[in-house]
Amino acid sequence: MSILDNVFEFFVEEATEHLATLEDGLLQLEKDASLADELIEPLFRSAHTLKGAANLVNVTDVGSIAHRLEDSLEAIRDGEQVMTGGKVDAMLFALDQMRELIQLRKSGIESPENIVTDVLSKLAKGEVSQDEFVAPLESVTEKELETEDLEQADESVPQPESYVGVERRKPTRRMEEAGVVRVGMNKIESLMGLVGDFTVTKNHLLDRLPVMERMKGEIDFAGQRLLKEVTSFSERYDYTLPQQNAIAGDDAFDELEFDRYDELNLFSRKLREITEDIEEALREMAGFFKVFSQDVLSLDRMTDEMKEQISAARTVQAGQLFQRFNRSIRDLAQEQNKSVELCISGGETAIDRVIYDGLFDPLLHIVRNSFAHGIEPPEERLAQGKQEKATIWLKAERRGNTVEIVVEDDGRGINIDRVRERGIEKGFIREDDLLSEQDLIQLIFRPGFSTTAEADSTSGRGVGMNVVMDRLSSLNGTIDVWTAKGEGSRFRLRLPLSLVIVNVIQFTCCGQKLVIPSALVEEIVDLDYEARNVEGDRFDLMQKVGLASLLNLPSCTEEPKYGIITQSEGTPIMLLVDNVIGQEDTVIKPFGSFLEELPYFSGSSLSGDGTMRLVVNPARMKHQRISVSAVVAPVEQEPVAPKVMVVDDSLSVRKFASLMLKANGFAVVTAVNGQDALDKLEEGENVFSIITDLEMPVMHGYELLIEIQERGIDIPVAVLTSRAGEQHRKEALSLGASDYLVKPFDEEGLVSVVTKHQELARV
Repeated sequence: MSILDNVFEFFVEEATEHLATLEDGLLQLEKDASLADELIEPLFRSAHTLKGAANLVNVTDVGSIAHRLEDSLEAIRDGEQVMTGGKVDAMLFALDQMRELIQLRKSGIESPENIVTDVLSKLAKGEVSQDEFVAPLESVTEKELETEDLEQADESVPQPESYVGVERRKPTRRMEEAGVVRVGMNKIESLMGLVGDFTVTKNHLLDRLPVMERMKGEIDFAGQRLLKEVTSFSERYDYTLPQQNAIAGDDAFDELEFDRYDELNLFSRKLREITEDIEEALREMAGFFKVFSQDVLSLDRMTDEMKEQISAARTVQAGQLFQRFNRSIRDLAQEQNKSVELCISGGETAIDRVIYDGLFDPLLHIVRNSFAHGIEPPEERLAQGKQEKATIWLKAERRGNTVEIVVEDDGRGINIDRVRERGIEKGFIREDDLLSEQDLIQLIFRPGFSTTAEADSTSGRGVGMNVVMDRLSSLNGTIDVWTAKGEGSRFRLRLPLSLVIVNVIQFTCCGQKLVIPSALVEEIVDLDYEARNVEGDRFDLMQKVGLASLLNLPSCTEEPKYGIITQSEGTPIMLLVDNVIGQEDTVIKPFGSFLEELPYFSGSSLSGDGTMRLVVNPARMKHQRISVSAVVAPVEQEPVAPKVMVVDDSLSVRKFASLMLKANGFAVVTAVNGQDALDKLEEGENVFSIITDLEMPVMHGYELLIEIQERGIDIPVAVLTSRAGEQHRKEALSLGASDYLVKPFDEEGLVSVVTKHQELARV
């Protein structure tokens, strides 16, 4: 794979982010034109960066469209044009075509002829017909880029830029954000890893507290016995005179009286003194045990608080996830000629970033199903006495250690009769099976199930809700469904607050210690108590799963004593286990590639005493077979090499330049703007060469050159920019730049400049 092909992967993720920024901003402008002054600038910046990144990786079709989009946004920003509904449609159409072009390039397929000409024409006219407007409903990639290993977080999010060239606008003063420190997600992940390890150590200390209390009790008991015996012995022999002295008269008393005590008297007194010392040591040890126990409990509370604080740093508000559905619902409504309003509540609820990234696809499947099976056409709704415009609700709420995400609509509801028919046709159930309505609803989560006979753009392929279940399983989540004919449907997703430190229930089965995330547990049942005190079996209809048999554990000598109620494929089941030990916070480590496809486990965790325990995943306990994937070879570490600093606000440029330099034996430090570069130099980054862009937010390249001169930093600086004008070159060289490269650049030119800088450093 060439360097260009390698960096294209980074471009795809960066382009996805910029296209999402542009789309969200255009949709907001469509709703409220008064936001133009606030939104146009970041949209302009995203289009500009996307143009440069696309041209860098030779996706020139995307670069041409982004350039025209940039010009249109500039004209609106400068007051030469006004934003209209037609312009929004044309720009959204352009975004869709750029996504399509990127996907075609990714798949190695030639782009259709005249596609760029067609898009540019529509952007110029500022309109697009509805039959031409076919917007993709899903992103190019499942996950938006948030961080990478070498960069700080939020580095490509549009920010107020300081310089974009004389032909676009004049430089402005750099504004500093007070009280804000930007920390990369990779650093937060490292902190969470340390907190996880700290939590395991804390659990070990908590597990040792009962042992210490028991030891303290035994020492106290032994000490009291020793004190009692020594006291009794001392009382008898401390001052008892030898027999010959005891019968002597008063005349026998002289100055040598103390010498007449025998060794037994002396030993008794020494024993008393030693015992008093031991008693004092026991009192100090008891005080130490008390303080130590309090310190460990305080450590437990502080660890929980530290986990909460650091977890909060890697959370995202649910509203950011929900807002991504504005476009999908808009396009689905236009495509199916349905009037639908999206209502959001609980948008301020914080969810883990990993869960945020993994939830979009499941929620999109549910929303698409609402359109395909639930939301009625306007005329049908009016005939039923409903509002013409349907409503889809997206709600989020925190409940204890879990987050609830609800997708609800006011459509026709799930057709239970049709579900039963399709279940029989698929062989999932028999005609004589007596199933409750809730049991029938759970059939929608079975692989290959769909109530639509023919596939269309929103349903019929039998993968939607199965994908939802699989994704939730990987996130340690559950789902339940409510529906009512003519009233609508509600899908409630329950997920843990964090996927790093997870609260688990500890239990044993046939002598094996296992755990299950408490977010997956609905109830724990004492089977003996249930049998003695409850008339009939209230869990008679619930499927009971013997873990010993399912996991092929050694045969047990005792009957299971507890039942753990959880869900498998959307159906409540009871796991039969020997004993429930308790619960604790722990770190779940996912399996490596060799074991990652085991369906009944989601990883492993360490207990406080260092015991390794498997983490049970009940999601597919009914119909999945165990499979093992191939082993992936470890990635070799790169050798240490002389360092070059690459300063650019474009992820693609940073990656492209980094890969070129690394291929030629150099190490690379990256920075997202001039201020970031200066901060890293002050932190001690030892580089012999700096490659910098001109147009960057916070601190542009010219300001960086000025700061380097004023601070006396003796490092050669080469400018790498898309500005080919002579005045830009002269300005950069006058401010101390040693070289001037124009994008797109080639490997030979870049390496030649860096090699020259390396020779200068050796002189």
